[in-house]
Amino acid sequence: MKDGMRFVDCDMHIMEPVDLFDRYLDSRFRDRVTLPVGADGQRTRGVIVIDGQPTTYDHDTQQHRKPHRSRGQSETSQPLSGSRMADSGRLDFAIERKYDAIAQVMGMELEGIDIAVLFPTMGLSLLARDNMDPRLSLALCEAYNNWIHEFCQHSPDQLKFSAMLPPHDVNLACAELVRCVTELGAVGSFVRPNLVNGHFWHSNYWNPLFALHEELDVTLGFHEGTGAAYSHMNELYGENRFYRHVASHWIEMQQALIAMLIAGVFEFYPKLRVGFLEAQNSWVPGILTRIEWDYPQYRDSHAPYLSLTPKEYFQRNCWAAVEGSEPEIAATASQIGADRMCISTDYPHFDSNFPNVSNNLLNNVPKDMAAQIFMGGAHLYDFNEEHFAKAALAAEKYRAVAAE
Repeated sequence: MKDGMRFVDCDMHIMEPVDLFDRYLDSRFRDRVTLPVGADGQRTRGVIVIDGQPTTYDHDTQQHRKPHRSRGQSETSQPLSGSRMADSGRLDFAIERKYDAIAQVMGMELEGIDIAVLFPTMGLSLLARDNMDPRLSLALCEAYNNWIHEFCQHSPDQLKFSAMLPPHDVNLACAELVRCVTELGAVGSFVRPNLVNGHFWHSNYWNPLFALHEELDVTLGFHEGTGAAYSHMNELYGENRFYRHVASHWIEMQQALIAMLIAGVFEFYPKLRVGFLEAQNSWVPGILTRIEWDYPQYRDSHAPYLSLTPKEYFQRNCWAAVEGSEPEIAATASQIGADRMCISTDYPHFDSNFPNVSNNLLNNVPKDMAAQIFMGGAHLYDFNEEHFAKAALAAEKYRAVAAE
């Protein structure tokens, strides 16, 4: 807990081991996936190459711009990024443990997190291009999902995961969702908000996937990652990641929400829960207002099936994450409701404010509002009293072991 408040991290990340695909990928596909090799002959962290193509638009040209140490910038007073400096040593404990599951729980303890839903790092870009072999897409998902399931077994009442789905074939995506939920205990799935193979999120093509999430009572999460080969932001902004990181996390999410609202996804699947993650959320009220503005002109002629307002759909079906230090949090909550917000620590990424995410939120908004936001992830993923009781017992065991 955080200062007596329950806290679900709706979007915490892991760092995949470099040998994940050696150990978990179906042998029929292993020769199609390669990783960088160091002087010692061992695979290293870096851009994965699949079928001869890098998994992300961001590769060698950007690496020299990301020093591991901040070169004397630790004195920054920026309220949004002041706690991210690499020379703070804030991630040393995780680096020393090679980002294992024990380090994950240690990180949760530092932030006061009861339950964390885990997302990948390199895995965000694995499938980020059109025209990928659907069977290879599925095999990559199966490998990651099997590994993250085992990772969570270190403390399954604290560590949950969102399944990676193959977006290149909706039927394969449905099958993998069923497997992950019924056999591995996934609490939902994630996809990127980008256009895939010409099918955007207003397309009826995705209806079986929406229906299945509703039937299984699990959450669909949108999670952008920048650098997607199929992202329009590459065409607009080229190799400058600064442009693309700002634009993709907001604009791709906005387009996904517009598509789903106007297409009637929430009308036809009224119990579907959708999270818009790691994109902050002050953009949400403006998009809802813009759609509402056009309702009188276009609703009857172009979307006669809609029975609620955009805000009503959002407040019934959607949650959007914050990262704690945004100055607009209280204002956004006044428009969409603090209960429709959740919080992402984004641990252990370079642009995360870990381990001060929860402190930043408490310093930023009234405590009663913070409590609702801390609990937003519980509503998004449908965690109940039993989940929290089990998580509390697991946390007590961790503290007892740590004290020895």
